[in-house]
Amino acid sequence: MNKKISVFLAIFIIAAFIYHGNYVSQAEENQSTIVKLAQVLQQQNVKVDEWSLYAREEILTIDNMNAFNRKLNALKIEFNSFNWELKREREVWKAVGVNVTGSITEKITFAYTPTKKIQHAYILYHVTGTDWSNQSWNSYEEIFQVSYHKLFLSNPIIFSCMQGQLSDKMKSVLSLTTDKLLKAFHATPVESITEESFVSVSAYTELWEEAIPTKGQQMNLQIALRETGLGGQTTLVVGTPIITSEY
Repeated sequence: MNKKISVFLAIFIIAAFIYHGNYVSQAEENQSTIVKLAQVLQQQNVKVDEWSLYAREEILTIDNMNAFNRKLNALKIEFNSFNWELKREREVWKAVGVNVTGSITEKITFAYTPTKKIQHAYILYHVTGTDWSNQSWNSYEEIFQVSYHKLFLSNPIIFSCMQGQLSDKMKSVLSLTTDKLLKAFHATPVESITEESFVSVSAYTELWEEAIPTKGQQMNLQIALRETGLGGQTTLVVGTPIITSEY
């Protein structure tokens, strides 16, 4: 991934977690946000290939391996339909649970770093699905709410993201397509990165309340467009408040 993009993404992920205490959004509100994302993209003839929800919370009460193992056992009991694997990556103990329901994959990551200087633990909940449809989301919405509230205590930010391909009707110069998408989201651009075959724009829209601060302004939408392949195929990634996947 382009170094500028990688740094750009890392900065905003850190900022988002620093400022998550200022958020008042609930899981239900974030669910409506992903529906709004889908509605706008569908109106623009974008075929959604993949959608995702991502949330992460620090756990301050885990300060030794016994506490880590107790929490892990509780997770295995609570989420007994998940397939769990425990592994060690250098100093980090990481337990990963995965559950697949149709086209939807849930992944829980519980990690703990027991160093002498600091004890650090977190839980990450990542949900991905393919071929978005309102019907499939409606059937999964309640499951997501239940899992979210079982896992998290502090109501962390939920990052919503969608990826798809532009239809023939939308294929155009990347900057023009980006402008059209900003207009569709009723969004005001905050900053951007423009390259020959790639455009990324951070913006602010009033379609949802969640936002993070950047350079004295608020942002809650990122749009990335990349032309790939000899056929000039254009991949679109949209995220709120930021894109959390590589693009």
